[in-house]
Parts: sequence; C-alpha cells; structure tokens
Amino acid sequence: MDKPNILFVLTDQMRSTAMGCTGVEKVHTPNLDRLASQGTRFTNAISNTPACAPARATIFTGLHVLSHELVNNEKQVKLGTCTWAGGLTDAGYKCGYIGKWHMDGGARTAFIPPGERRLGFDDYWAVANCTHSYMESFYYEDDDPRIKWVEGYEPVVQTDLALAYLERKAGEKAPFFLTLSWGTPHDPYQEMPAEHAEQYRWEDIEYLPNNSPYEPGEVKVAKRKMLAGYYAHITALDGQLGRLLRFLDETPDPRAPEKRLAETTIVVFGSDHGDMLGSHGQYFKSQPHKESTGVPLIMRWPGRIPAGRCSDGPISLVDLMPSLLSLSGVEIPPQAEGEDLAPFILGDESRAQDSVWINFPVDVKIIHSPPFRGVVTRDHTYAVTREGPWCLFDNKQDPFQRNNLISWAARDSPEIVALQQQLQEKVDAWLQRTSDPFETGDQVSDRYQPGHRDGVLPQVADEEFRIALQARRASREQ
Repeated sequence: MDKPNILFVLTDQMRSTAMGCTGVEKVHTPNLDRLASQGTRFTNAISNTPACAPARATIFTGLHVLSHELVNNEKQVKLGTCTWAGGLTDAGYKCGYIGKWHMDGGARTAFIPPGERRLGFDDYWAVANCTHSYMESFYYEDDDPRIKWVEGYEPVVQTDLALAYLERKAGEKAPFFLTLSWGTPHDPYQEMPAEHAEQYRWEDIEYLPNNSPYEPGEVKVAKRKMLAGYYAHITALDGQLGRLLRFLDETPDPRAPEKRLAETTIVVFGSDHGDMLGSHGQYFKSQPHKESTGVPLIMRWPGRIPAGRCSDGPISLVDLMPSLLSLSGVEIPPQAEGEDLAPFILGDESRAQDSVWINFPVDVKIIHSPPFRGVVTRDHTYAVTREGPWCLFDNKQDPFQRNNLISWAARDSPEIVALQQQLQEKVDAWLQRTSDPFETGDQVSDRYQPGHRDGVLPQVADEEFRIALQARRASREQ
C-alpha cells in the first residue's frame, strides 16, 4: 500500500474562525477540535475567489478563476481542463462525490449526466447541482436521472450516503477519494430540525468586534439570530463529522488489515469561502476581508502531517489539488496553477508561500462592493480596485481588520507607504502570473458570462422539477 485514501469534507460559506478550537467564536465543535489536535490547522487558509461556484471550480481544477472561467454563480465550469479527480482516477483511485456541486450552470435542479461535466468523479455520484432547501432537499444518484428526495435534514442523509460509500470501499483494494460537500452553514440559517435550532439562544450570541456598535436594536437582534442559526448548522455538521471519524477509527484498511482507515487516509476539512455575517457592515461573501476570504482548513494524516500544529503560512484553495496530488504520489498536470505545498503541509514552514492571490472580478451590483484584486501574506491583507488601493490590514496587530491603513493619516507614514508599495508589487506580479488584464467587472462579465444582468446570470427554470416538487408536497399533505 503506497497511496493514501483521501476524505475531503467541504462545507459551504463557513468562515475560518467559526470553530471552537480557534478561541474566537463560541461554537461547539468537539469533533473539529479533535481533528485539529490530531492534524494541522492552517490559520491563514484563503479562498482565492470568495463566491460559491468560482471557489469550487478553483478547488477541483487547480486553476484560477479566469482560467476555469466560472467567474460567478450560474455559469458552467470550463470543460477539458485538468481536474483533481481526473488525475486521481488515472492513478487508480476510485473517486466519489456526494452533496452540493454548483459548477454546472444555472439549471440548479437539473440532472448532470455522466461524462466530463462530473470532472472525474466517476465511481459514485449523489449530487444536486445547487439547493439550499435543507429540510426539503434532493439529489441524483449515479446514472439515474430520476429525482431522489431527502427525508429529513440534508447533511445527515448526505453523511449516511458517505458512510455507505466508505463501507463499500472498505471491501476493495483500490484507494479512494471521497468528497462530501455539505450545503450548510450557508443561509437559510434557520432551516434545520428543532433540536439543532435550540442549541444556541440568540440572546447569548456575541458577534465579532468589527461590527458597528451604533446599529439599531432590531439590526443587532437580527444579526444575533443569524449567528445563532449559523452556529447551530456548524454544530450539527460537527456531529456528522464525528460519525465519519469514528468509522475511520474502527474500520481496517483492506490494503493493510493491521491498520485502520484513520491511519491510511488523509482527512481534509475545509470550505469554499466564508461569511461576513454583518462584520464591516457587510453580509455573505465576495469581499477581501478575512470573514469572506478566510476558510477553515484542517489536514490529518497520522505520522506524516504534524499533529497539534497551527500554521499561519499562506495556503489557498487553488493549492489543494496540486498539493494533494503530490501527497498521493500522483503527477501534477502541467496546466495546474496552484502551488505544490506538500513539503509545507508536512511541516516545513520554510516552504510556505510568500503570498496568495485574492480577487472577485465581476461587478455584482446587488452586493454594493467593487471588483478587486489583492494578496494575503502571513501578516497582511491588501486589496485594490481599478481606481487604486482599497484596503490594507495588519492581520497580526489588527486581527479583526478594524484599522484600514489606506487612509489619509497613514499616507504620512513612510513605513506604511513603503509597505503598500511592496504589496502592490506582489499584486502586479500576480496579475502577470494569472494573465489578468484587470478589466472592469462588466468587461469580465461580457467576456465570460454573456447574457448577464448586472454581473449575474439568471437561474434556469426547471419545469419538470417544479412539477415533481408540487406532487411531492401534495402527497405529503394528504
């Protein structure tokens, strides 16, 4: 046995500090905390393009956004590119995917047929392109175009499917790569069973100090209720993670029966992007701030990835594919644009990157935030618009990014001026490296998503699904 199994657990819209082990937000996550103690937690893990579909395409292709061309939700990822699962399949892995996909265009409820649109996940498929109906969900399984309805809370059923898949793989000799992609804690924040919703009282919630103290009382209450639901989703997911970890702890690897799967499996826990949740007066994602770009990232591989380590070395979603291929002993496609950070992941801090690239290239009018390009280093976040510098934060001295060093007062400081120039040089280098002409947001949308309206493509109506959903609801009411 020379190739590790890989279990990649992916959440949706979970920010980096929303775990108990961070000590920042009061979230009950005992299983995540245990996983972090047994592996390495990367405290400076970054979503390069912090929006659902672009981030996911970056993960599974190892390409930056202008290369995979999925610049915003409701567009299909560019086909014919390198893929994480494709590389592993060619190396003899069995690759399965369960849960939210969100890389196949605006037909959110449609069946995705076998073939290249599944990006190499050919062994097992239990997927909905995109749904956020966590108590009335659905999926399509393998080659069957008929809708399968989820009974109960979606993450529980998805974890059931994952455990069944792992049970099957435990009887085979080939290594596996399973992605379990939960749809939560993405809003709606209150859509869950009562036993989960009741875990957090909104009156007890403390939001981050980068929220305005001058908001009206009703806004503060609304934000606390959002956070209570957000945390409840995360704690519910933590319980499902515990089920997976117990299975790995208890199940022998058929390739080495003297070992348990926990010893032979790289476990990766992460998210596609974060959630502002009112910080800096913003909501959801697509911002350069840490609440949007910062994601949880924990990796465990007993005996190889150091246990109990926290690293602030920059690592980003585009680096996952090449790094995990490298750790698996699989050739990295030459088209991959992420860095092979395997030595850094295995403990060599000197092999960390100097900076990682962040951007949101389209102008989505409803989010009231400009397109940007920027970098994150060990110490700083810096972002620019086409009009010039936007924000510069010292993340060590100012972890909640309350003091924007791009200000009139800061411009009188030679040290800050020099720092801004150094970071601008990094941005310029990344623009060249990613072949990004830094066009306007509308120019990017016109090029990559023709037919957009204010930076957004329309969702595609699915009449067949609508009829099926109505019939299901009618039958349940009888």
